[in-house]
Amino acid sequence: MDSTVTQYEVSDLVRYAYEGQPAKMQDVFNELMAGRVYDSIQQKKIEVANRFFSPDETEIDLESQEEDEDGENSQ
Repeated sequence: MDSTVTQYEVSDLVRYAYEGQPAKMQDVFNELMAGRVYDSIQQKKIEVANRFFSPDETEIDLESQEEDEDGENSQ
């Protein structure tokens, strides 16, 4: 699903509401919301992937502290 290709715009939603066409209004609303939900899910996927494949900063800090402590004890 390509969210950039949208058949309807918000102005269509308003126009159908004004004209009293609830079925058309529902179609427009559903399509507009589907695109937004899709975009939101894609963004969340990116965030999760970045967290999954990026090292945790606290783990890096703990490892460097342990190395510092080991270095001090061996000298």
